[in-house]
Amino acid sequence: MKARAIVVGERVGNRRVRDRALQDRRGVARSAALAHVSSPAKRIPAFDHLRVFVIALVILQHTAMAYCTGGQPATGGDFASGSAPVVDTAGAWVGFNLMVSWTNGFFMPLMFLLSGLFVRPSLARKGLSRYLDDRALRLGVPLLVGVCTVIPLAYYAAYLQSGGDIGFVRFWERMVTSSDQWPSGPLWFVAVLLVYDIVLALLLTRPAVRRLLRRLDKALDRRPPAAWFLAFVAVAALSYLPLRRVFGAALWATAGPFGVQVCRIGLYFFCFAAGALIGAERLARAFDRQWARWPLLAALATVPFFALDGKQPPEAVDGTIMVLFSSAMALGLLALFLKVGNRRSKVGDSLGANAYGIYLLHYPIVLWLQFALLGVAASVVVKGAFVLVAGFLLSWLASDLLRKVPGVARAV
Repeated sequence: MKARAIVVGERVGNRRVRDRALQDRRGVARSAALAHVSSPAKRIPAFDHLRVFVIALVILQHTAMAYCTGGQPATGGDFASGSAPVVDTAGAWVGFNLMVSWTNGFFMPLMFLLSGLFVRPSLARKGLSRYLDDRALRLGVPLLVGVCTVIPLAYYAAYLQSGGDIGFVRFWERMVTSSDQWPSGPLWFVAVLLVYDIVLALLLTRPAVRRLLRRLDKALDRRPPAAWFLAFVAVAALSYLPLRRVFGAALWATAGPFGVQVCRIGLYFFCFAAGALIGAERLARAFDRQWARWPLLAALATVPFFALDGKQPPEAVDGTIMVLFSSAMALGLLALFLKVGNRRSKVGDSLGANAYGIYLLHYPIVLWLQFALLGVAASVVVKGAFVLVAGFLLSWLASDLLRKVPGVARAV
């Protein structure tokens, strides 16, 4: 009887061991599906440097918009009615128009792509609950604080140029209580990214999606980057062209202070998901050889993009050229920075740590610099160069000082 009890106990123990081993294997499979490319032991400086470069392009665009030809300032106290928040009517330069067209053609899809690169390793490391908590802190808190502080401060400069005469406190009260006069400025990106992050994280934890990821990982590893590019362009076109045909290129969907360009909703989510699928390490390995072809392809794609600038081609043609241009520019800049921008330095580390803060804080700094220069007798090229450089440096300084406040660096 005693021997039989021992045998039964051994069987139960063995079953528990097998069950635990099976659970462990399932956990490993889930982690492998989420983080096929494991998180790097060291940060890849090239991605930090590219992120800083793209944010500098954001500042360039917001700077150039004040000095474009055909610009119309807001009037009658309606700070949102102009072609840009602050418009310098003393002069203009067509080169700024080209800069705005160039940056607008690719830098937001690239920002979403960069934002997705570390999603899977982070989700595998933290788990869904902690990952969502982290996103709420990193994106949600700066978003809510920013739309209530940074954005009203920025648009007050536009309000004063438009002829407004009330103080900032009353302006702030009127802005935050008016659903149609409370723009989010560049913080729309943070709001959209937060929504995409939540949606993608929930999708990535579903068993069917994990199985699909394993197949896609194997397919990516078997094929060269050229095949990735063709697939990227094809899916990007499918996610962008139908919405553009239905809604046009200019329509924005808004909800309170938040908004997004309707035709680009699918494109932005695809770029974010594509970054998560490919992953940072796989991308770095892919561009380790024959990297020069991708910047060359980006240069070639720029030719038809600018050839159509200012013209009115059919929607399908214009949209297709934009997809090709934005895709080629994304891969071209990624390949270039992975080749020449992968060395660490104190300046580079500081810029990388402050990139998000620079993005969050630059808008009021740029608009108030533009406003301060309205009466200055200088060429718009000089003004634009000054606003760009000073705006970037002051935003960097402001971010660095803000991050020294206890607890702020966790969110910014």
